[in-house]
Amino acid sequence: MLKKISFIILLLNLLNHCDYKPVYSQQNKVDYKIVITSFTGDKEINNLISSILKRNSKINSNKILNISFDTKYMKNILARNAAGTITDYQADVITEFTIEKENNSENFSVNEKFNFQKMTDKYEEKNYEQTIKKNLANSISQKLILRLALN
Repeated sequence: MLKKISFIILLLNLLNHCDYKPVYSQQNKVDYKIVITSFTGDKEINNLISSILKRNSKINSNKILNISFDTKYMKNILARNAAGTITDYQADVITEFTIEKENNSENFSVNEKFNFQKMTDKYEEKNYEQTIKKNLANSISQKLILRLALN
């Protein structure tokens, strides 16, 4: 009985001193007011990135980041069948960011790719392509937020 009680006390003591933190716990801890000065390129992806950045911006912060970005979306043909009709596509998004804070400026680029198959229904394929654009925009903006949190 004494062994069980001491084991439980030891176990609780170890669990209380465990300093577990998720890997991305600091990801949304951006302590900047993000101001989007300009964006060019694909409007749909730019609007999605802009809305995600505005959501993660601290409105009351004294530190201001001016961000401008250019997005290029390309839908490339990956494969064709024996008859010559297209079977596979690749969605490729390249976003070049310019971040200005205080007196320095930083440029960097994010490239995201996604491969998908052609669908027989054009309407479904267009909806699927819009979903892919949303996911790629989310991935790009999360990479930017993570980079801002680490700097």
